[in-house]
Amino acid sequence: MSNSEQFPLCERRKERSSEFCSLHESALEKISSAYPTWGRGYGDLTQDAYYDKLESLNETGRAAKQVIQYLKDKQLNSVD
Repeated sequence: MSNSEQFPLCERRKERSSEFCSLHESALEKISSAYPTWGRGYGDLTQDAYYDKLESLNETGRAAKQVIQYLKDKQLNSVD
């Protein structure tokens, strides 16, 4: 398997239409789908604040935390 086929966080094969493997794609989908609910619960909740809250919870799984960190790093690198 070439590097372009691997997701860098876990070296699993990427899904065809995603930059993530199936495990991390599932985590991303859950993170994304829960954001509107959290926004209603917390009021004016930025995506960064949402990520910070999720990362601080013991209940948040390792794959979800890895996806959040990956997205934050990607966002920082795109600003440079």
